Amino acid sequence: MNMKDINFVQGLKSNMHTVFDGPSGQEVMKYLEISCGWYKSVFDPQDPNMTLINDGKRQVIATIKTILELSPEQLVSLAEKAEGA
Repeated sequence: MNMKDINFVQGLKSNMHTVFDGPSGQEVMKYLEISCGWYKSVFDPQDPNMTLINDGKRQVIATIKTILELSPEQLVSLAEKAEGA
């Protein structure tokens, strides 16, 4: 998996749209948003480890949504910037 490879990113983006654009995929996305805490705070005042776990779950949804929304060129640029950071 190489997010700096435009051909890989184009294929991944195409596959993500195939999975999530239809009615079934939209239902799956709704389920993931709820089960991964997309609409609530990640902070757990009693357990800092749960805060980290909750953030990790939200990052999965954020990654999927980013791939669906950005162009392949933008995704490659983000990957290149992340590597340089």
